[in-house]
Amino acid sequence: MINHRKRASKVWPILARRALNKDKPLTYGELCNKIGLHPRSARYFLSVIQIYCNKRKLPPLQALVVNKKTGIPGEGYKGSGRNQKEHIEALKKVYFYKWPIKALVF
Repeated sequence: MINHRKRASKVWPILARRALNKDKPLTYGELCNKIGLHPRSARYFLSVIQIYCNKRKLPPLQALVVNKKTGIPGEGYKGSGRNQKEHIEALKKVYFYKWPIKALVF
């Protein structure tokens, strides 16, 4: 059985550092290459992060992962609208928040 929570815990520090450094978003492929997975798997572990952020009323940390062609998150993303303007606004909130780097246990 695939443990998407464990994968989310592995990805959290990568995204938290990007947010704290105000680095540009990663593509699904770039993120998955960092952890040795196929890009199609991203939707599952990113949904764990999305649910975590939603429940705690945190900015959408998963906004830091985008589609290579569109530059915005994919269909499963619920952190903001899926257009450029709303995505930029969501990123501003992500960059402003003081994220803990430590990998979380989801």
